[in-house]
Amino acid sequence: MRHFLLATTALVAFAGAAQAAEAPIQVTLGGNVDFRAALFHESEKVMAEGETGRRGSDFLSAFELTLAAEGKATNGVTYGAFVLLDNEQSLIGTDEHGVAMDQAYVWVSSAYGKIILGDEHGASDLFVMAPTVGEGQIDGTYTNFTDAQTLAEFQPTYLNAAENSSKVTYYTPKVGTATQKVQAGVSFAPEEAQGTVASLYDGTTGYKNQIEGTLQYTGTFNPVSVAVSPMIAIGEGKGTKTISNYSRDYTAWGLGAQALYAGFTFGGSYVDAGHKGTAPGQELNQDVWTIGLGYEFDKVSLAANYMDGEGYYNGLAGADSDYVDSFDAVGLGATYTWFPGLTTAADAVFFDQARKDATADNEGHVLMLSQKMSF
Repeated sequence: MRHFLLATTALVAFAGAAQAAEAPIQVTLGGNVDFRAALFHESEKVMAEGETGRRGSDFLSAFELTLAAEGKATNGVTYGAFVLLDNEQSLIGTDEHGVAMDQAYVWVSSAYGKIILGDEHGASDLFVMAPTVGEGQIDGTYTNFTDAQTLAEFQPTYLNAAENSSKVTYYTPKVGTATQKVQAGVSFAPEEAQGTVASLYDGTTGYKNQIEGTLQYTGTFNPVSVAVSPMIAIGEGKGTKTISNYSRDYTAWGLGAQALYAGFTFGGSYVDAGHKGTAPGQELNQDVWTIGLGYEFDKVSLAANYMDGEGYYNGLAGADSDYVDSFDAVGLGATYTWFPGLTTAADAVFFDQARKDATADNEGHVLMLSQKMSF
């Protein structure tokens, strides 16, 4: 009840400040098309019936289509809506020609802060980590060319699986001096899934009543600028907690930081995922950390980053343990912007995964070249 009271109170505050719009609502259509060519390899493989071998190269086309609307009231209050459609593999499943709703939300912003209602990332957007460019290296699209049955999809925040669930998010205004500011964000999601269908009953697995909170500090100490972002996330597991239910209640926390100087960005992060996605008896550590360096000059962006993680991935195939003792990934990336909106990116990720009690590691790489047009 307190979660809904918070959201209602925030909405009343914004509604009381709103007045009639001075100008027509502005609608913007945008998006991007991204062609990717990749060479890839994993030393571990699982083939289904009818499959005769593992490929080492392929092409992939990705796109995003965005629709944004924005209005402004006479007293400066702004409001709007945003819709993102794409063909992200994790959303469309086996439908090779599918299109899915990735994000859809409405928002209101004023001197009191900003409130967002709908399917979107949430307060974790304030979290900073190792810098990346282009296709994202360790936090990117390389997993489109790996097998989720054999390679755990570690992410720098460890929480990305439910990042677009339907939620209410509130961001405070940035407060502080001209050179040092602090902003906080908090999100509440009653259900782990996106809200295209109402959840009438609790299931036997998954999460509900998830809360994210992130604080971001930014400071400028000429010639260096810094950003620091602590975060915390909690979730309530559904169903009876048995050895086959990987939905234990969890509390996760993390800390990220970046420093910028003369075009260079140095940063890193650490997240402890607690019992996220585990069953009773699975008590080993679950965490991930990153570190990296980026550089931008003229039309070129470069980045090198590293990620190390450990934790339970209960969907991995084979008789080996579901616990990943060690996941190491090294990412190298470069982009060149030919003209406004037209960018070529080179991405390389080298990984090594060791599972508890496994006889051999899963080693491999994804080497990707992409051409992207944003509009």
